[in-house]
Amino acid sequence: MKKEYLGLIIVITIVLIVAITFIIYNQWPYMTGQKIVLATRPVDPFDPFQGQYMQIAYEISNIEDAKGFNEKDTIYVILKEDEKNVWRKDGISASKPSSGDYIKGIVKSTYGNNLRIEYGIEQYFFQRDAKMPTTNITIEVIVARSGRAKIVQLLHNGEPIDIQYEKFDIRA
Repeated sequence: MKKEYLGLIIVITIVLIVAITFIIYNQWPYMTGQKIVLATRPVDPFDPFQGQYMQIAYEISNIEDAKGFNEKDTIYVILKEDEKNVWRKDGISASKPSSGDYIKGIVKSTYGNNLRIEYGIEQYFFQRDAKMPTTNITIEVIVARSGRAKIVQLLHNGEPIDIQYEKFDIRA
């Protein structure tokens, strides 16, 4: 009987360790990162399997005149804040910068010396029938020291967006 309890305790402990590890990995940028605001070019699609979401193309998603990168390469985009408190590309690097502000991305495609980069923050999901602006949007993200980013909130003209939802009536 004692061995059965010991086995159960070991299994529960392993499950808890795995769950806690996933939670910490997901929350790490929020706990240790720096908030920055990125300029965007959003699109508002609907996918019947994924629901309502905003596909976000960042200003830093397309890099011109970048030599030496191939598809699936890791890239670090060095950022600098402008006078409007929006962070823009100040340079690129194939290795993690030792100082300064940067965001880590993956090269998704190349065409000549131009790159398309994804950062893992290209989609923002919300409930169906949401009323929200789709122009003049910037995204506040938090970036961990590793360069991994998470979306904090959407901004419209520099102010947080209050997403309004139409009332849903199941009888309609």
